[in-house]
Amino acid sequence: MRPTSALDLIGRVILLVSPRFFDYEQRIVAHLRSRGAVAEWTNERPGHSALARGLTRLSPAAMSPIAERYYGRVLDDLRERRFTDILFISPESCTPRVVRQFRERFPGSRLLLYMWDSFENKGRNDPPGFIRLFDRALSFDPVDAERFGIPFRPLFYSDETGSRPTLPPEFAFSFVGTIHSDRYRVLQALCRRADEAGLPYFVYPFLQSHLVYWLHRSTRREYFRTRPADFRFEPLPYPEVLRVTGASTAIIDVEHPRQRGLTMRTLEVLGSGKKLVTTNALVKDYPFFSEDRIRVVDRRDPLVDPDFFRTPASPLPAAFRAEYGLAGWVDAIFR
Repeated sequence: MRPTSALDLIGRVILLVSPRFFDYEQRIVAHLRSRGAVAEWTNERPGHSALARGLTRLSPAAMSPIAERYYGRVLDDLRERRFTDILFISPESCTPRVVRQFRERFPGSRLLLYMWDSFENKGRNDPPGFIRLFDRALSFDPVDAERFGIPFRPLFYSDETGSRPTLPPEFAFSFVGTIHSDRYRVLQALCRRADEAGLPYFVYPFLQSHLVYWLHRSTRREYFRTRPADFRFEPLPYPEVLRVTGASTAIIDVEHPRQRGLTMRTLEVLGSGKKLVTTNALVKDYPFFSEDRIRVVDRRDPLVDPDFFRTPASPLPAAFRAEYGLAGWVDAIFR
């Protein structure tokens, strides 16, 4: 059934250019198709390996020749296609020259940009110039939105989140995710305090490879006393992620220190009816914030009253699902 929405997508032909991100790109495409659009996806990155991702982030100039050759092949493959809209999500590999090539190849298409990361984290030297290449740009980062004069639009939670089964509580809190910045140190502090309070928990600290681990181990103090066995190098299967989160009272969110918008995890947690423990104090600025549902902790000294995990969360405002579900996000992007 097509979701109820004020925005009609029937007849639109949409190309999504985005990185792989826990299958969210496929959920977006499926949602667009469910609303009558013809939609397809192409990878924003020329490589999937941790090394390729790292080089793209650390040295965009070194990767740009590879990226531009990759996009040359993409454009050749799409040369017979016509799109009403082309949506780029948080591009890293996509250079200004590549965007101009899309404009030349598809002169009748509307080029859209959505940032679900801060420009600061993408290494863009000229964000205003990059934004001007698009017909419409939006950001999940309220500071970037104000600084660059573009609409602010938070992320979303996926359609199936609200329908996931709630299991009998097994864990006071859980975390399943990639380790970056100071995330491991914050998690360790929370686990120590949970042990002291006798609270059960589940933490799955994922790293992309052993190479990434040894790079962290050789350069970052919080890894000096760790072992490879302290981490996981294979993603937790999605059914198991659902089981763990369904059996958890609260979910932990530790955002990147340079990130200002709310993570996808934040909205997925709230959409599932779970409590949230987060280091992101900006969540207090959102209309759905409630102390009995969300606890903000200091990332340098994360403390949570154990009673927080022993009481149920209050119901979400009725408008939350309409505003922060995938349908609301699509409406905001393609309006």
